[in-house]
Amino acid sequence: MYIIGLTGGISCGKSSVAKTFRRFFGAVTLDIDEVTHWLSKPGGALYEIYIRHFGKAVVTSDGFLDKKLIGEIIFNNPAERKWINSVAHPILLNYARQFLVDCCEAGAGLVVLEVPLLFEAGWEHLFDEVWTVYTKRQLQIKRLMSRDKLTKEQALARINVQMSREEMCARADVVIRNVRGYIDVRNQIFAALKGRIF
Repeated sequence: MYIIGLTGGISCGKSSVAKTFRRFFGAVTLDIDEVTHWLSKPGGALYEIYIRHFGKAVVTSDGFLDKKLIGEIIFNNPAERKWINSVAHPILLNYARQFLVDCCEAGAGLVVLEVPLLFEAGWEHLFDEVWTVYTKRQLQIKRLMSRDKLTKEQALARINVQMSREEMCARADVVIRNVRGYIDVRNQIFAALKGRIF
């Protein structure tokens, strides 16, 4: 089993790259952001932790966490961002480890974990290689504004608290440039995988 950790800045196209891995290379993939979403729903491991810390103000009228409000808090408050990572990362790490065990037992050949804060969380040891995906900054801003209904200032606040593209690319084993669409991404992945798993 060959395990790739896929990271990159917010709205740089990690999910599109993961989809390409699944579609063309038969990879089993897991998006840690999706796991965080599941665990933040009522009854999830993170739900009560967040309410105990932030209070009922972060709960919407239908009983779910107000992700936009929590995002505003953590992206504008370094202490809160540090706290939320300190409680979430160990829970997510246990989930990721169990996922990899399950993949191994199922006989998976290629596994890709999509982890936005891979380097910050210190998860490099989980993977055979770490791949970073990036895109043009203006495209990144535009995608984030559209996806999360943010102003440009809000989008930049989220981008600027992350590790720089230059550092992520320098620390990665493979860098994927996501600017020309899935065919170009597929060709980059094929070239990088050649000699590794086929």
